[in-house]
Amino acid sequence: MKHSGIMLVAGFCLAMAGSALAQGMEAIKKQMLDRKPAVEQLLDAKKAGENKSGLLEAVDTLSDGEAKTVAAENADRKTVYAAIAAKSGTQAAKVGALRAAEIAAKAKPGTKLQGRDGTWTEKK
Repeated sequence: MKHSGIMLVAGFCLAMAGSALAQGMEAIKKQMLDRKPAVEQLLDAKKAGENKSGLLEAVDTLSDGEAKTVAAENADRKTVYAAIAAKSGTQAAKVGALRAAEIAAKAKPGTKLQGRDGTWTEKK
C-alpha cells in the first residue's frame, strides 16, 4: 500500500512536470514570436547571421539591446532544441545542426549563413 502511494505521487509529479514543460514551451513560443521582428531586422541589416548550430551569431558590432535580443533568442532556441532532443532521444547539438539546415533553406536572399566549415556567406 505504501509503495502504490509513492507511485501515485511520482505519477502526479511527472504529470505536473509535463504540464509545466508544456506551459513553458508556450511561453517560449510567444517570446520568440514577439522577438521575430527584431531578429529579422538584425538579419536584414547583416548584423547577425544564422550559424551552423542553429543559433544567431553576431557578424557585426551590436548595440546592447541587439546583443540582448541575440542572447534571448539563443537561450530560447537552446531550450527548444534540448526539449526536442530529450523527446527524440538524441543530442541538442544534433537538433540544432538539423535546424540550421532548415533555417538556411528558408532564409531570405542576403541572409548571412555559416557553412559547416565555419565560413560565412550570404544566401543567393
